[in-house]
Amino acid sequence: MSSLKDRLIDAIRGGVLESRLETSAAPFLERRSKDAAAARLDGDVLSGLARVLASQPMVAGFLSHRPRLLERIANSDTTTLTTRARELEEASDERAGDLETALDALRIFRREETCLAACLDLGRVTPFEGVSYFLSVLAEAMARRALKLAQDELGGAPAVSDFAVLGMGTIAGREFTYHSDLDLIFLCSRVSDDISVTSRVGQRMISYLANMTGAGIVYTVDTRLRPSGRQGVLVTSFDRFESYQLESAETWEHMALLRARAIAGQRDDAQNMLEDVRQKVLASGAKPWSDVAELRTRIEHERARPSEHTIALKTGRGGLMDVDFLAAGGMLELRPDRFPLLPSVPGMLNTIAQNPKVTQLLDDYALLRLVESRARLIAGRSVDDARTDGDQLALLGELVDPKIEPSALLEEISKAQERIRTAFESVVSHDAISALSD
Repeated sequence: MSSLKDRLIDAIRGGVLESRLETSAAPFLERRSKDAAAARLDGDVLSGLARVLASQPMVAGFLSHRPRLLERIANSDTTTLTTRARELEEASDERAGDLETALDALRIFRREETCLAACLDLGRVTPFEGVSYFLSVLAEAMARRALKLAQDELGGAPAVSDFAVLGMGTIAGREFTYHSDLDLIFLCSRVSDDISVTSRVGQRMISYLANMTGAGIVYTVDTRLRPSGRQGVLVTSFDRFESYQLESAETWEHMALLRARAIAGQRDDAQNMLEDVRQKVLASGAKPWSDVAELRTRIEHERARPSEHTIALKTGRGGLMDVDFLAAGGMLELRPDRFPLLPSVPGMLNTIAQNPKVTQLLDDYALLRLVESRARLIAGRSVDDARTDGDQLALLGELVDPKIEPSALLEEISKAQERIRTAFESVVSHDAISALSD
């Protein structure tokens, strides 16, 4: 049998990744080439591993010290992530040793599971939507474990157990991807006599997830979607949350509310409260499209910075945010009787309209999400734009689809963004989501 190095090169031969592999994968090849698991690597799993090693030097170094993870990768198949997601949902949130040990364990666990997912993703063993679902379940499991650590450290007060966490946006719809931020809102089911206790639970949970240790971080945490944003208290009671949504919240906050789901702590109570508040908001809503258009224009001007060498995938013209706003705005306008179990963008759009235009819109949305995930893998962090200078476009194309020419990928993205923007402008100009059916 040929060496592992030769087999990895053969798996990605002819592309821009090939030239990167030998240098990038050197620590991994030095330590793991003789492992029994290395001999079993083949087919799409081998191809996925090669792409991960070639595109992410830090992951190659990490994997070089983890023979059991390599065993898991070598033994993987099309059912692996589905099975693993089920295990994560059912697992108890047990603590590993003292706090420092537990925090490092959280970080290493997240990195291992993400590495496994990336190999199956880039090898096309698991479709991207399945990978995104798995990464979402993983993030929820990490949030639950971090909350349990915070509660254990502050145990004794009733408010410590009287705590719930809402996941917002991509985590709520289980559309998480690589390096996504965790957008969270912290709630308590009743007003505590000592609000500082519940605040400390939230603060510790954030630090346990986001603070850097020798093992890295778990996730970046963003709490700006809480009532009153940065000026608001970190933890809000259920009653105050409802009052704010019904009396003070702006249209964009109602749109964010639609993409919320209880993910940790007192989940059942929080989810019941959330669904009740959401129905009240939907029942009292007016057409949102003028507010949506104004907000979208402001975001595009302030945050989208397209250039000759970047593609603004999220905030730019025809970006992911256009589709996100169409889905949430359509729900506010039509106020449907039923609400999708997972408030994903596809779930909400399919609730309010099902026709060829919506199908095309969701296909374009899926392409931009895929490209965004590859841009984040290349950057090694959360980015909203894709670079196209130097060999970046060729690298992006190879990770999206090894069979596509970079120029063809660029054209596909451009056409998708143009169709998305046309749909968005049509809805805004008609002041009705029904424009997607015309």
